[in-house]
Amino acid sequence: MQTLFIPDKIQIQLVDANGNSFHQDKILIGIKTFANHKNNINISPFLSDKNGIITITATDIKNAVDNFISYGLMDYSSLESAKPEIQIYYWGTESLDRYINYWTELLENATDLKQFEIWGDKLGKRELENANIERREREELELYATCYNNTMNQKSDIIIIKDNWDKPNAELNYKVNLDLK
Repeated sequence: MQTLFIPDKIQIQLVDANGNSFHQDKILIGIKTFANHKNNINISPFLSDKNGIITITATDIKNAVDNFISYGLMDYSSLESAKPEIQIYYWGTESLDRYINYWTELLENATDLKQFEIWGDKLGKRELENANIERREREELELYATCYNNTMNQKSDIIIIKDNWDKPNAELNYKVNLDLK
């Protein structure tokens, strides 16, 4: 059975219909992996820079996966045991709205960060960890809420890359036509 090999570095150049660089920052993409057993893992957020380039390292992917799995919402296998097929996708507004609404509601009554801001180091280790988790969640929610995708009328996600990561790679480079209607 083939398994997934995470490249050391992934670089995605977004271009327009004419092949010109899509000079836009904060374009949000995700990576979908397919499990051999248990559940698939969607990895995000990855954002473009002002030149329309998205650079993702193996460490970025590992951190995003560790964060995702840490919530324990479902049962997941390790990323390395996934199938080698991946999809890289542009987040449409329907997915963004679901994500933003879910996390906004979840964080609405969260108080760990506020308690830490009031009491600081007087709180225990667990409270500090919870405050840091809430801070990270709020910062990540802000990335989704302020991304370029939210300004577009593209409702559905768009699969922009399908590939097989079936062997070790130091670097993978993609040039992708981002056709937003």
